[in-house]
Amino acid sequence: MCRFPKLILILSVIFLQSCQIKKDDKAISQGTMKYSITYLEDEGSNPIISLMPSHLKMSFKNSSVLMEVEGWMGVFKTSFIKNGESNEAITLLKMLNKKYCYRSEGAEGYYGFSAYGNAEITFDGEIKDILNYSCKHAKVSLPEKDLSFDVFYTEEISIENPNEFTPYDKIPGVLMEFQIEINGISMCLNASEVLETEISDEVFQVPHDFEDVPREELEKIFSSLI
Repeated sequence: MCRFPKLILILSVIFLQSCQIKKDDKAISQGTMKYSITYLEDEGSNPIISLMPSHLKMSFKNSSVLMEVEGWMGVFKTSFIKNGESNEAITLLKMLNKKYCYRSEGAEGYYGFSAYGNAEITFDGEIKDILNYSCKHAKVSLPEKDLSFDVFYTEEISIENPNEFTPYDKIPGVLMEFQIEINGISMCLNASEVLETEISDEVFQVPHDFEDVPREELEKIFSSLI
């Protein structure tokens, strides 16, 4: 009779350990993520939408992040790099055979990302499951735009300062569902895939064939592209 309670205790310990292992397994520190992109404008009001990227790929390792989008049937590719070893927000633009690099200091952030300097972020206890990750909720309000929207983020993917150089640097987790404005175009991004895989440190380095340009030059290039 005394063996039965002991058996229950052993099984309970094994169950709790297995739950902890599952949680730890999800807290990956390197891999790739994919986000689907939907636009808040339609092609009728802004014809350029039909040529914009439909997804974003993010590679990460510890405190380094690479985000890549490609549009216009491969005509251009834009990359955003956060290298954990520097304080630079790096924006790369590849357009046909032209390759440009813009390096901004941390406070400025990536080129083209609209700053939400007056954003009011409210955290609450709402939890949502996205791709088997437990995600916390935040409400973002932009008084100057009379706009508010929801953001979901997870702390079960381990990236140091994941939102550095973006308008969401105050959110302490990896974004899974959010809204952002890049080069004046508003879009929603939803995580569609998370894969744990080895990532080389080289992907967070600027290729040698990219030309460093000042901000003014990059603005002219993007204006002509649009």
